[in-house]
Amino acid sequence: MDLFSVSQNEEEAMFEPNRFVADCRTALHSADPAAAIAALLADALRDPQALVDAFARGADKPGVVPLFRSDSLTVAHVISAPGSRSPVHNHRMWGVIGIYAGQEDNHLYRRGAHGLIDDGLRSLRPGDVFIMDPELIHAVANPLATLNGGLHVYGGDLMARPGRSLWDPDSGAEQDYAFERVLEYTARLSG
Repeated sequence: MDLFSVSQNEEEAMFEPNRFVADCRTALHSADPAAAIAALLADALRDPQALVDAFARGADKPGVVPLFRSDSLTVAHVISAPGSRSPVHNHRMWGVIGIYAGQEDNHLYRRGAHGLIDDGLRSLRPGDVFIMDPELIHAVANPLATLNGGLHVYGGDLMARPGRSLWDPDSGAEQDYAFERVLEYTARLSG
């Protein structure tokens, strides 16, 4: 069975994207928005099939589909291609990732005196939630031969955040973040 095939009774899906977005917007007013959103994601991920069902019509090809975007919050449905790998980048805001299908590997880095230093790997599988610190630097990969699916929530406008960086995969040089360059590097890095 394909990870993104629809269950027998589509109406039984309990996850509603619009309600999730509304709950995330409410969570922004809590003392720790990232932790509150992580709890919302953990609750939603208790039934991964409900998310598969909710996104089945848009989950047949890779991409990032914003469900909500404002200066204070981005909620996106993300599908990654088999074998894909993003370039190293940062977000300059907190983020929370929840995976409902497949696997997402986060290769973590930190700044060192002479460039980036490998800081480990965080593999996410269905049901896993990962809270990202605003200073986190990472590259994201799908190590499987199938699509993966997840919800990504950020404490700001992911596409318009000033001060973001991207690292050239060949030279390791830090560059200003540009989405077109992300696409170019991802195509080069992905197998």
